Amino acid sequence: MKYILIFMLLSNCILAQSTRRISKDFDGDSIKDTVYIDSDTKKLVCLLSTQHFKKMESKGIPSLNFGNTLVETKKGFEFWNDYDRSGFINEFLYNKVIKKMQLIKITRTDYDISWTKYGEKVKGGSGKSTIDLLTNNYIGDFYAVIDEKLIKLPLINAKIVLTETTIENFSDAIYFNFEKKCVALYEEQKAKMK
Repeated sequence: MKYILIFMLLSNCILAQSTRRISKDFDGDSIKDTVYIDSDTKKLVCLLSTQHFKKMESKGIPSLNFGNTLVETKKGFEFWNDYDRSGFINEFLYNKVIKKMQLIKITRTDYDISWTKYGEKVKGGSGKSTIDLLTNNYIGDFYAVIDEKLIKLPLINAKIVLTETTIENFSDAIYFNFEKKCVALYEEQKAKMK
């Protein structure tokens, strides 16, 4: 009995941190709303009380894989999805003006450099980049391999403008477009180091 209780407590701790469904008040009216990942349709689904629980679905997310999850934030949620050699965290927050969940931030972790070859510095990823979609501020923090040596690139600060995105027009094309812009900035910075 003691072991069952411990297992249940540990399971609850893990599930409280990340899940495929979150029910909480996103829109500030003290009524629980819901967001979930629909694996069958490969979409994010959101039901807001201020919208009378009308089902709002994202566009398709073909890159949806077994590693996807939702993580609760203080006022919204994050949708995590790893694909190929990149991991993406997409943060949503309720926009009171348009009365929808809006994508406000994308974080990308790059796993292109082998940590077994280049060590602990790149064990958690060879770079991270973030865009604040409310200010269009981009920050890229990367390592590069130049002449077989691991080099820390200078911090990249730039402005990137992406389309305003809500749940209804969200798809993996949004973060793949972001990735394309990240890679271009990375390559530009790497070329300066040669």
